[in-house]
Amino acid sequence: MKKLVRKPGRAFGVLLLAALLLFPAVVSQQFTINSFCLVFLYAYWASSWNILGGYTGQMSLGHACFVGLGAYTTAVLFSHFHCSPWIGLLAAGLVAGLASLVIGIPCFKLKGSYFTLSTVALCHVFRIVFNTNSTLFGLETGAAQGMKLPWRGGLAAMQFLDKRSYYYIILGMLLLVLLVSYAIKRSKLGYYLAAIRTNQDAAASLGVNVLGMKLTAMFISAFFTAMGGGLYAMFLQYIDPNSVFAYDLSVKIMVLAVVGGGGTLWGPIVGASLLVPVQQILNSRLGANLAGLALAVYGVVLMIVIYFMPKGFLDTILRWLRKLREKLGKPKEGQVCR
Repeated sequence: MKKLVRKPGRAFGVLLLAALLLFPAVVSQQFTINSFCLVFLYAYWASSWNILGGYTGQMSLGHACFVGLGAYTTAVLFSHFHCSPWIGLLAAGLVAGLASLVIGIPCFKLKGSYFTLSTVALCHVFRIVFNTNSTLFGLETGAAQGMKLPWRGGLAAMQFLDKRSYYYIILGMLLLVLLVSYAIKRSKLGYYLAAIRTNQDAAASLGVNVLGMKLTAMFISAFFTAMGGGLYAMFLQYIDPNSVFAYDLSVKIMVLAVVGGGGTLWGPIVGASLLVPVQQILNSRLGANLAGLALAVYGVVLMIVIYFMPKGFLDTILRWLRKLREKLGKPKEGQVCR
């Protein structure tokens, strides 16, 4: 308790977590719960991307391919092999993780924007492959029509009529990726990744295995991203290549992390909390008339943040709070300090 008093940030985190855990018991509207689930899910994906893009400085725009691989792996195992999604999520993470190693070895030979462009190309390749093939490896995937998951219901099948169950599952996964991100940031791996982000040539000259560290970060990032993709499939009960392999999804995940504060623990959470509700409001109010408006708004916000707040919203908010605290802490004119 004394530690919480001495560190108000930690106390605020505990109170916020308690409020989030109690929230579904107070609010029962399914639309509101669904909105919070989407905020948590995008915050989860942005935090997963942050391990590669933020901590390591590798600006990937192809993370939708890991979302799609996770979604299809979980859906195929559930539909054709009656495999529980709880196991399917782990399988999805491993499939995407192995795919990330195959992708990463050639792509990491490229630097800067060339690496980013290669990830964009891979995302489109996956989307085209799944769009044009109704079966892959002898398993029905539905091609462009997508896959509708059979309803079995219950905790083992991760299928619920009440969105509050998904709320707690997605919140738990978000807490998991935050704990992993925190552990990475404080570990030797985190220091190596920070050195690579700052200057990978200098890091290599000091004996850091640059390729090995990048592949490790990409594997972890892809693993958690794919688990989120599998959960997304169970949440919607339907997937198709144009949604889970969408380039727009990759951009959105990246923007949430960068706008909130790339390379920080809480930056992706801040970005998702600010921008995902904005997208939902725009889609509900203007989506039918102005398709793609939300993505255009994301682009404008990204340009503004990069120009005025290069370290993201989180850094700006913290600086404002420090200035406010210093201003409140200064003695008034004529007041004697003791």
